[in-house]
Amino acid sequence: MLFVLSSNLAYSHDFWLEAHPFYTSPAKTVDISVHVGNQFSGDSLPNINSWYTDFSVYQPASKTLIEGEMGRDPAGFFTPRKKGTYAIGYQSDFTNIEIDPDTFLKYLSDEGLDHAIEYRKQNLLTRLPGRENYIRHCKTLVQSGDKFDIDNSMLSFGYELEIIPLSNPYKKQLNDSLSVKVVYQNQPIESLLLIALPKTESAKSQAIRTDRNGVATIRLDQTGPWLLKVVHIIKIKDDKADWQSHWASLTFALPD
Repeated sequence: MLFVLSSNLAYSHDFWLEAHPFYTSPAKTVDISVHVGNQFSGDSLPNINSWYTDFSVYQPASKTLIEGEMGRDPAGFFTPRKKGTYAIGYQSDFTNIEIDPDTFLKYLSDEGLDHAIEYRKQNLLTRLPGRENYIRHCKTLVQSGDKFDIDNSMLSFGYELEIIPLSNPYKKQLNDSLSVKVVYQNQPIESLLLIALPKTESAKSQAIRTDRNGVATIRLDQTGPWLLKVVHIIKIKDDKADWQSHWASLTFALPD
């Protein structure tokens, strides 16, 4: 599928999951919505199963598919059976896109993709559109009850690009630090720009480059939902795209 974006649409490029609610109790159903937008604000998307290759939850014993009929919005739901932390993942299919030069430059700059900016400059490509093949890798964490009989917060879904917490965010308090590891093809990746946004004050974002171990550390200085996001882009040779980008996100909530 090929899209040609206007500047306004191109700025709405973040993609994430939200739980309703992030805090629940065993045997109570939790809705999971899929969002596209900017600065932790945007539109929810319905459940269209041709749009994704995975939409699943880690239950205590195994990974199972998220329930949700075609066209449902919120896109899916699940019911935790025990107290603890549940991980839900959503992986889109690949999509081809063409973006005008100015908007493409802004996107590369916003996401800290300096090597792509430099490549386009060195090869005199800055006035050409950005032709890209992209995929989304999204996760959210839900806390059921006040105990941790299960803790799936640090599990990997095996996505090509993934943000993996190194400790459980639901065990944190206000102003605690949280470290996460960013992996690409199951290996830590250095120098990616991880951006963390609290929903209550998304303008107060934090931007940290991953270190040689793929680790970045943020300060949880706001209560409520958090969005962590990172983008990795590589040069490819394809009839429809010159770049392939992977977008990873992670959401959770910090208690009041």
